Amino acid sequence: MAGALGMPGAAAGSGIAEAPVRYTAKVSVGTRAVGGMRAFAVMHIVANHPFTAFDKDLAPAWTPGRIDLMSSGSMGLFYIISGFVLVIGYAQRTLRPGATLQESMHGAPEGSPCEDGEGASGLPVLNAMAFLQGRFARLAPMYYLTSVLAVLVPAPVTAYQVTPIRTVLMLTGTSTWFFGDPFLVTLWTVQVMFFFYLCFPALAPRIQRVPPRQLRSLAMGMYVFQVVTYVGGYFLFDGLGVAMPWMRIRNFPPMRLPVFVMGMCCAMQRLHALHARSEGRPSPADSWVRPGRFCCGLLHPATGLAIVWVAVMLAFSLAYYMCHQMRTPARFTLEVALPILYYEWVYAATDPDQAASPVVRFFQSRPMTWIGEVSMCTYMTHFLLVAWWTRLVGLLPFWAPLALPLVSLLVGWFVTHFVEIPLGGLLRP
Repeated sequence: MAGALGMPGAAAGSGIAEAPVRYTAKVSVGTRAVGGMRAFAVMHIVANHPFTAFDKDLAPAWTPGRIDLMSSGSMGLFYIISGFVLVIGYAQRTLRPGATLQESMHGAPEGSPCEDGEGASGLPVLNAMAFLQGRFARLAPMYYLTSVLAVLVPAPVTAYQVTPIRTVLMLTGTSTWFFGDPFLVTLWTVQVMFFFYLCFPALAPRIQRVPPRQLRSLAMGMYVFQVVTYVGGYFLFDGLGVAMPWMRIRNFPPMRLPVFVMGMCCAMQRLHALHARSEGRPSPADSWVRPGRFCCGLLHPATGLAIVWVAVMLAFSLAYYMCHQMRTPARFTLEVALPILYYEWVYAATDPDQAASPVVRFFQSRPMTWIGEVSMCTYMTHFLLVAWWTRLVGLLPFWAPLALPLVSLLVGWFVTHFVEIPLGGLLRP
């Protein structure tokens, strides 16, 4: 049995909000496809960056043809996946918020006494310090290594003055919190994720308390909220004369937190569906992309959403190719619009009834899961390879977009097994 127990709450039809569900045991969640989706997003980014070339003075210049695969549109997929896997890994069993600062920081075991007015006495509290130490051990070795390499071997991606203030911000992972850049600009994503990790211990027990049938509504609310703040922030910064307002907004962690919360909602929605499935109950939180609702039931939703994603990316890439002024509007639009597609795509890819989808089988394939295992190090090192290559030869050859992903994977595999895993093991609690 899944171990679902109804927590004290309102009776049906009483007009009072539906009570949350208490889970005392974990359920098996097929996250293999999610690992393949992470690999897919990383390779989309890695394949796109070689199209950015640099002239002999190391000043940015776009290659002839103005090709852009619009990989910035895949950033939302990272955030959705991050929220999803953290809930599956750390918040399957029902938690409660800490009653004191000490309890919030260091957690409390199951059965510990607490009367918080929600009938949650005896529920465990997530150990925030142990959680954050584990996340630090995962990210820190490669984050600091690539930052040091970016300074030791200057390149266009590190063409910023190294000052004491910027050094402190880089060391604390907070450059983007103050609208700056780390020494290696692509590490802005790591700093954004670090902010998400700080928020997760407080968010997890509260997301768990959202009634199953309201999770997708909450996710949609987060989606609309991030659209409003993203667009509003852009026009505010643009009006204030801030350089590159789109990048300053997208790199500011609180602006992307709603997308991370969407990923957490997606995970809870999937957990509720799997618990209901294991107990022979109807799913309390179905998505609108159920097989009978997508393409008249002719396609698995995971397959249909993949087709939609490809069509959207091709359309925006073609628009940029035809009109060079479309680059920033296209990337801006994709980052704002696509998170809801990724929400449904991750939910569909983890549905046991869609295991036969060719897209799900592709994501679950051994090559994709292997890439997923080395994806973090591949991402962190690939832009250094682009920079060093252009420093040596200038304009990259036409075959660079084919060669760089392969070289990046080899380097990513090497540093994963000989740097990240050994050093991370020393740092873990």
